[in-house]
Amino acid sequence: MKDCGIVKDLMPLVAENMASEESTAFVKNHLETCADCKKAFEDMRAPVRTEPAAPLKMVKRTVKRRGLLIAGLIACLVAALLVGVFAGLMKPIVIHSAYEAFESVEIQPDRICLNQTQNTNLIAEKEGGIIYIGAYTTLWDQWTGKATHASSTELPLDGVDAILFEPYDGTEHEILYQRDGYPVEAGFALPRLVMNYYFAIALAGTVVLAAVWLVLRLTKKEKASRVFEILLLAPLSGTLAFLFAGFPATTIAPVRELAFVCLIALLLFFAGLSARALLKKE
Repeated sequence: MKDCGIVKDLMPLVAENMASEESTAFVKNHLETCADCKKAFEDMRAPVRTEPAAPLKMVKRTVKRRGLLIAGLIACLVAALLVGVFAGLMKPIVIHSAYEAFESVEIQPDRICLNQTQNTNLIAEKEGGIIYIGAYTTLWDQWTGKATHASSTELPLDGVDAILFEPYDGTEHEILYQRDGYPVEAGFALPRLVMNYYFAIALAGTVVLAAVWLVLRLTKKEKASRVFEILLLAPLSGTLAFLFAGFPATTIAPVRELAFVCLIALLLFFAGLSARALLKKE
């Protein structure tokens, strides 16, 4: 026991190679016969493992989480901006006159050939024996010069009573083809206003949910207010998407316009979730 006390005092020096040769030899000889001291010496020489403090771990997790949220927020906003710009470039610009839409219209016994002007796109709808033709261009087509020459569209005349060009400006349609003896009634078409209805639904949803959320906040119902806070993001994102990419609301391609608006609204919704998480108190 007496030697054990001396050996334990010398152990730190021997472990750090700071003891004399005599002291080192004395300790090593003792360790060969004393299991307790040998274990204590091995534990002393074992590398010390230090764990990061719990608060430091929490700070690192918070910083990493905030970094991911900021990256997601920026990515969603940039993507929404790019989609909105692309939607604007591809938005149909109506051509209101057949004279502007076609270089020439050739009628043959079995078909009609529509020779379009540069960058002109056609849409056609058939109702009974009548084909309604509309024409449009886009900013993208105009800026990039999509067509370097006029293109042609051929339509068979089998079973067709008339082919009418729609100016979509409130004036009467123009007759491109009329079967002998078939009476064509006067009529006109305007760009569709269906997008206004979707915008009204999104705006109404935003107002209603915002009112409910405000009432819940004022009455200190925190749990319910958090739920409505997330629900509010959906119609709010849709409203902002309409303001950004859905106007003017008149369009001849409502499905296409609505698809762009929904995509932008989805990106804004995820951006809103990221912003909400960043603003939320840890």
